[in-house]
Amino acid sequence: MPALNIEGHTYPDLLIPDGYRVVVDQLVTRDGKQVHIRRYQPEYLPQEALNREHVTVLYGDGGHLYSYNALTQPLTGALPTEKQAYAKAEQIWQEVNPAYRQELEQLRILAGQTRTYVDANGKTVVIPILWAKYANTVHEGSYEWIGLGPDNHVIEFERENYWDFEAGREKTEMWFGDDWIKARRGLGPQLQAPLPLA
Repeated sequence: MPALNIEGHTYPDLLIPDGYRVVVDQLVTRDGKQVHIRRYQPEYLPQEALNREHVTVLYGDGGHLYSYNALTQPLTGALPTEKQAYAKAEQIWQEVNPAYRQELEQLRILAGQTRTYVDANGKTVVIPILWAKYANTVHEGSYEWIGLGPDNHVIEFERENYWDFEAGREKTEMWFGDDWIKARRGLGPQLQAPLPLA
């Protein structure tokens, strides 16, 4: 699978499967800033298809990567240990932005997460995932995580995701989440806390 390339920046461990094409490429607002959203889907899904297999990437000018989320294949095998997860996460930070990593402290591993998508046969595919989570020591309320699936496969990368302490939920728009997008378009219910309001 080829590596993600954004404005000349290549991310070796953030992959786009062969045969995937861009079906959404537009500007959206994230924490008051205009950012690019790019959604990749298999060739047999040439139009946006929410809750199907996809890769969603959010980035700013100059290729500043905010988010990478990949639900592209069934994954089996063991989830990484805490040591393996943080080792992989540190590798990703070195690929994405080692200087930004200096602002962060390791927070904890969050296990018991899952992600789902619907495959071409209408079957719901469930992917177990755990987060190697970080807190930003410079910008209060900013949290970062790298989501890892079986065999330490990178499912998610998320940074500069802000928490609304008063509301007890995330504040940053969840453009990588198809159910959140549906809620924003009035096509589904609002997500429960701690997820952000649409």
